[in-house]
Amino acid sequence: MRRRTALLSLLLLLSGACREGDGPADPTTPDARIFLTSDPNGARIGIDNRNTGLVTPDTIGLRRGERLIELVLDSAGFIYDYAVILGVAPTDSVGSLMLPLGLQCHQPIGACMAAAHRQYETAGLRFAYSGVGSLFYTQGSGEGITWPGSGNDSYASSGMPVLAGLANGREVALGLYDHSMLVGRPAPRLTRTGSTFRLVSVSWILPPNDLAVSANTVRGIQLEQEVIADDAVTGVLIVRLRFRNVSDDLLVHAFAPHIQRSTVTYTDTWIGFALDPDIGAATDDRVSYDVDRSMVFAYDSDFAESQFSSAAATAPGLVGLRVLEAPPGTGVLLNAWPLPGDWFAGSQSEIFGHGMLTGSNIYIPEHAHAQIGHLPPAGDDTRFSVTAGPLTLEPGDEAEIIVAIAVAPPTPGTFVSGTAMAPGDPLDTARALYEVAADLRARMAAAEGLLP
Repeated sequence: MRRRTALLSLLLLLSGACREGDGPADPTTPDARIFLTSDPNGARIGIDNRNTGLVTPDTIGLRRGERLIELVLDSAGFIYDYAVILGVAPTDSVGSLMLPLGLQCHQPIGACMAAAHRQYETAGLRFAYSGVGSLFYTQGSGEGITWPGSGNDSYASSGMPVLAGLANGREVALGLYDHSMLVGRPAPRLTRTGSTFRLVSVSWILPPNDLAVSANTVRGIQLEQEVIADDAVTGVLIVRLRFRNVSDDLLVHAFAPHIQRSTVTYTDTWIGFALDPDIGAATDDRVSYDVDRSMVFAYDSDFAESQFSSAAATAPGLVGLRVLEAPPGTGVLLNAWPLPGDWFAGSQSEIFGHGMLTGSNIYIPEHAHAQIGHLPPAGDDTRFSVTAGPLTLEPGDEAEIIVAIAVAPPTPGTFVSGTAMAPGDPLDTARALYEVAADLRARMAAAEGLLP
């Protein structure tokens, strides 16, 4: 979505000259010149809704008054841009200005995200990726992960890197549907070598408007994300997430001038990934845990999904999320919550997300094991997360977590389609569900072979 931001203070970048009177300007003679660059370069330059035919880096001439500068870069099938209104005064010197390019979907984000996403097929799965950096999201109602990849059976509606902690002492948390907080940076890199798939992208986590900032939400974080898969390891994706505190980066503040230029220190911080597993219909999923594999997973409560095709209608798959590697010295938390428990950045509900992602305030009933959070009492539209912490992220600090996402069929002969199965105690390896999830557990073990 095109940004239109008033930044009259950028006049200072042009010169230190005094402004002349407001008499008529010569339309053919520029009153100021700017050497304009972008990060990255190669963007088309527009002035006052007119295409100049120039691309960055180049010197542009501007007439006095307020001028709209627009930069647009088409890269990897996505459009990255930036727009700013400059107050221009006459000057004899040439100023310089660098502007960052990004892709951010503001509210309402549905149409923007639908236009900005792509589908990729690998390892027997098809998944959605958006230019802002989101995974497993199209419009929030399925089609985020399809298994098998050649079919139409949907297993997820959204995926989101999450972070919770204390930002300069205040509780903050990203939510599972906070896609408007992501700013995709040019440009994702996709490589396929033999059977191996890699998709690498960089995003900034920045509030899209003043309202989100007023809640002192998560901001000034750079997210490096790498999705890795191999056709030889069916039904498995791994996602490497590196969170870096860039709250002191001037380019970040140039892109989001509504954020104060003060830096942020994150303490008691937990990082990870959240997933909305919708196995066909969203309201009849159940959740359980496998502590030995640092995994939370979902299954259809009675193993019957009428909207699924062929054999999957009576044997829908299971969806799991696992921590493969956590930052040194941290603990791992596995958690789940129902749809009404969702939270959103920039709102008072962030405090609930902070409790869920850090383990400081988990919904009842809660399991006694330190790694296990909420135990949803019935089938529902349930979401889950894996996080690691606590950490401290001062400006320049970074931390990395690697997670695996897998879809697998239930073990034949261990269930009856149409008959509900309770999760049982997550620590009980003799429970019925443990055998049902045998293939999922095996695929999660195979995910270790994909680690970079």
